[in-house]
Amino acid sequence: MELEFSMFKSFLDSVQSLTGEELKKAKRLLEKEGKDISDIDEIFANNNGELFELLPDGTLIRVNLYIATKEVDRYHFNINTIDKEDLFKYHIYKCKTISKMFNSGRKHRYKINNRDDGTFYYKFTDNIGNVVEINENQELNICKNCLAKYLGKKTAANDKEVNNFKLKDFHQQESNFFTEDISKLEKGEYAKPNTYTKFWNKISTQLKIKKDYTCENCGFKANSEYEKRYIHTHHINGDKQNNYEDNLKVLCIKCHSEVDYFHS
Repeated sequence: MELEFSMFKSFLDSVQSLTGEELKKAKRLLEKEGKDISDIDEIFANNNGELFELLPDGTLIRVNLYIATKEVDRYHFNINTIDKEDLFKYHIYKCKTISKMFNSGRKHRYKINNRDDGTFYYKFTDNIGNVVEINENQELNICKNCLAKYLGKKTAANDKEVNNFKLKDFHQQESNFFTEDISKLEKGEYAKPNTYTKFWNKISTQLKIKKDYTCENCGFKANSEYEKRYIHTHHINGDKQNNYEDNLKVLCIKCHSEVDYFHS
């Protein structure tokens, strides 16, 4: 089947523009207001318990979890006198405190963000849920159980350790857990997210070479290094951990977009 490449490139540009905007929107949300989380199964954690969010482009970024509201007395509230000691703590691990809070059916509103300065988008509400004031950069303390895990302690961290903790240092450290075995990544208590193994690029490239960079649906063949960017490897059953050849198919970007959310 013959395709007019100029039209094909226009299609690619429009798709990339759409997915790029979704990615920017997701990042802006995490950097500013935070993303609402109402269920523990929405939280991604690696085998060490660190918390992550899966972005629209399939990448994982480290996030913090926190309760984003606090009930206050509307008539005596002064944001300048708020002591962060009186507010809920934020979490960097899926610690026992998180599991206990979610499993007890608490109705508090949770959010995740990926800020690394220890400040959070926070709402102060009255006793019927009306917003009294919003602080876009509210300081919070880290959960002592999370900090103990970070420090390698068997008992909860103390106040001095909380005050000395730098969230930026934690966010900047490498998470080498994903380079070993992506299948160890878990979502919530039971499920693992549908993410690629660390060998995916090699597996995908080998199959494209075997199929001569030719779409198995429409027959489009990439004849240059530039055009090869438009050839993808598709998981037929949608399971990105199943990389047996009978579950893989080489498709052009147009055919791939019609059957799946794609990655090259």
